[in-house]
Amino acid sequence: MWLVAVGFLLAVFWIVDYRNYQRAPIEVRDRLAEPSDQWRFEGLPNIFFLLLILGAVLINRPVFLREMLMIAAALGSWLTTRKEVHHANHFNFHPIREVAILFVGIFATMIPALDWLQANAGRMEAPTPALFYWGSGTLSSILDNAPTYLSFLTAALAMFVSPDTIAQVQHLVQNGGIDLASAGEPIQNTYAALKQYFGQRLAAKTLTPQDIQIACLLGNAKLNAYIVAISVASVFFGANTYIGNGPNFMVKSIAHHQKVHTPTFLGYIWKYTLPIMLPMLVLVWLLFFR
Repeated sequence: MWLVAVGFLLAVFWIVDYRNYQRAPIEVRDRLAEPSDQWRFEGLPNIFFLLLILGAVLINRPVFLREMLMIAAALGSWLTTRKEVHHANHFNFHPIREVAILFVGIFATMIPALDWLQANAGRMEAPTPALFYWGSGTLSSILDNAPTYLSFLTAALAMFVSPDTIAQVQHLVQNGGIDLASAGEPIQNTYAALKQYFGQRLAAKTLTPQDIQIACLLGNAKLNAYIVAISVASVFFGANTYIGNGPNFMVKSIAHHQKVHTPTFLGYIWKYTLPIMLPMLVLVWLLFFR
């Protein structure tokens, strides 16, 4: 899926760049053909802080260690980067402040929606993976991929993992002597996924109901397509608008502060989303989720 999407977009980028190059005046092309400028890294220690943040994303325990590492990386980057580098990049905190305000509002107001989904999604008829693909993708385009992923994952867990399944698995885990042969294939697959993905918690008998629900989706082949559809769509559709992903909005804000022209919200959709993104998204749907 990634090869199809990224390959499609790289081909579009090449075509657009090639056409722009061909339309450029001869003197511009000659200047571009000159020996390339010398380049060098400024603020090289920031690579370490970037890797620290990426590694922190994978940390779940102890509580708040992940957030503390991210804050430490941000402070380390700010304090160790020379002011000349900040000045050359016209660095300021206005874009991140705007993004923070927007997404604090999004995450604060989504809690009631998540509670409602968890309580009522089980009553809905089971949709197809294609509906999850287009539904989570559309919402990701106008919200953000993190709350979108969480919302549709909550709905999927409530639809496909019954309380009885959770209770059976908890009973098997807590009772030690496990007779999986008589448990049925869904329970067997869920337990196998728990061993693979939650091995330490399984051994310590500290599994949460959410762990069991996730293992059920991962362990049963018929349900895999749903979690894949949610994951892929939540990410791929995020480039459809300025607010589809946090970085999109931040780049737009940075460009605005630097007086760089960018399309309007609807102009971006008309000029880039419909003619470029939509065909790629339809292609992914046809090949993998139809």
